[in-house]
Amino acid sequence: MNILFDQTMAQAKFYTGAAEYAQSVFMQMLSAMKAYPDAKLYSLYSSALEFRYETFRPEKLKEHNRVVSVDYHGKTLKQVIQENKIDLLFVTCAQWFCVLPWGDLGNLGCKVVVVIHDLCDEELQSSKIEYTHYMEHPWQLVRNCLSRIKGRMKSVFVKSQNEFMRRLIEENDTDIVTVSEYSKNSIEYFYPSYSEKIHVYYSPMKVCPEGKAEIDNETLRDIVREGKKYFLLLSANRITKNGERMLKAFRRYVENTGYDALIVTTGCQESLFKQHVALPYLSSSDVDNAFRHCHALLYPSVFEGFGYPPVEAMRFDKPVLSSNVCSMPEVLGDAPVYFSPIYESSMYKALQRFTESDYSTLQKRVREQYKKIAERQQTDLQQLAIQLLNGAFI
Repeated sequence: MNILFDQTMAQAKFYTGAAEYAQSVFMQMLSAMKAYPDAKLYSLYSSALEFRYETFRPEKLKEHNRVVSVDYHGKTLKQVIQENKIDLLFVTCAQWFCVLPWGDLGNLGCKVVVVIHDLCDEELQSSKIEYTHYMEHPWQLVRNCLSRIKGRMKSVFVKSQNEFMRRLIEENDTDIVTVSEYSKNSIEYFYPSYSEKIHVYYSPMKVCPEGKAEIDNETLRDIVREGKKYFLLLSANRITKNGERMLKAFRRYVENTGYDALIVTTGCQESLFKQHVALPYLSSSDVDNAFRHCHALLYPSVFEGFGYPPVEAMRFDKPVLSSNVCSMPEVLGDAPVYFSPIYESSMYKALQRFTESDYSTLQKRVREQYKKIAERQQTDLQQLAIQLLNGAFI
């Protein structure tokens, strides 16, 4: 069984959950291959692009005698498949993969398994929820017009992307893997003809490097050293992460109640009020340390196919205040304090409920839910690796 494993997300411009997903599945397959002596992994990459993940560099993979790095630069996907006699193509993020210059994606001549983590573009365009953020600024008319132009441009891109994805799925012997029941329902809604092809395997736990005790970011290091209480909010500058609304709710809460705590964000350019500490994006090790030392995680995201950060926070026994939409209730169960991501008053009330709750009780709920999720993640990861090595889904 020759398996072509798509590593394109490891060469994306930014670190992403999809790349973390690919890394975890790849390492699990390497481990599971001991029981499959005829299996061989072909790692698909481009020599024209840099790697964000050292694990997948060709020189690193030489350590594994049943892994072959395959450079697709200057070749079509069909050429790669034919030259290496590939039996199965595993695509780790269909949307990203389908906009790369592969040539014709129809009739590839091998089994295909694609991972669709979510349908974020379709969901956000359908709900129009992302446009509401533009209306909150003084230049709302200009911003709204610009967002409409952006929306039309995005629609063209999504349509093109989806046409490539349709050919990949419909013109090959293809199965679809997704990461939550929510994402499965989303795919069934937008693409009802795919219903029989979909298999749900929860996103695996990250393959985390050994965390450093020393914190690289000076500001975070000082906050931890001084023992300051802080709430953590990641990627606050991204519209779908909804940081602006949560920052407003948090500011109103501390001003009205005198609650003594900071809100530490990553991705923001500047601090917006006294209790707000704006950090740049952090290293993987520093993110772990930010989770380890925070009082709680704030997760106001308006869209998630699975949602890694709350699970990561729960790994460190940290309570979570989370939005109540998409995959969050499915994955997080009754562990978080929930709120609507649309209304700042709901976020405000969630902060009040949190501070009035017994912290140890919240931690107990987190531990119980994390145990369930971690077990499901590991079981699903093992089963997915076996299905791929068998070349078929049962």
